Amino acid sequence: MSSDWRVWALRAGRSEADRSIATYLHGMGEQLEIPHTMFLLQGPRTVLVDTSFESTEAVASAYPQKISRDEDEEPLALLERLGVRPDDVELIVCTHLHYDHCGTNRSFPHARAIVQRSELEYALDPAPIMRREFFSPVGGFVPPYDRSQFDLIDGDVDLGDGLLLLHLPGHTPGSQALLVETERGSLCLAGDHIMVRENLEDSIPVGLHTDVDAWYRSLHKLTSHTRWVIPSHDVRVFEDEHPIRRIV
Repeated sequence: MSSDWRVWALRAGRSEADRSIATYLHGMGEQLEIPHTMFLLQGPRTVLVDTSFESTEAVASAYPQKISRDEDEEPLALLERLGVRPDDVELIVCTHLHYDHCGTNRSFPHARAIVQRSELEYALDPAPIMRREFFSPVGGFVPPYDRSQFDLIDGDVDLGDGLLLLHLPGHTPGSQALLVETERGSLCLAGDHIMVRENLEDSIPVGLHTDVDAWYRSLHKLTSHTRWVIPSHDVRVFEDEHPIRRIV
């Protein structure tokens, strides 16, 4: 059953990386501009899907890279332009716990953040090469989130109001997507399971993953529900360079 959901993609910063981080073994040596996308849903509730990174300074101190955020890309400024105050946000869906997806969770004090239990367990003690992706304490980092804000879940969960969480391991063990029933059909916000169009259209796994076989199984699961997916790090989502795009 669909609800009257309005959905926006918000570009809350940009960085540059090797293309193969988004498309496994494809485009190595090519530069890729990466928008750091968060999503706003308004309808029966006010919901955020991911919250981007904390700040360029916080990222640079832990994970040196070419990363930027203009004033009009600040998460709270983006929401303010849409008439949303921090206290209005009731729910945050954390697609996973990489530093650039949960970095401003604390800015929304009245929101509960939904996380897969397996994701938090892995984020607290990941493989050494993944420690900086999670700002994991075992690597000497300070995570950007407050664990007391989390509601931990296991597997797929129906949130009501036409919202369904899908557990999609592969990019990380506890990656999840939000399936939104809209008047135009089933829309999926899949986090970094689908970083760019080619992951969906050409079945190319994301380059950064913990289990490539699980990624393929999760892709099959996702596409059994819908093929309308908005990528998390695809510059083509914001083709007119405006940091806010209405999806539906």
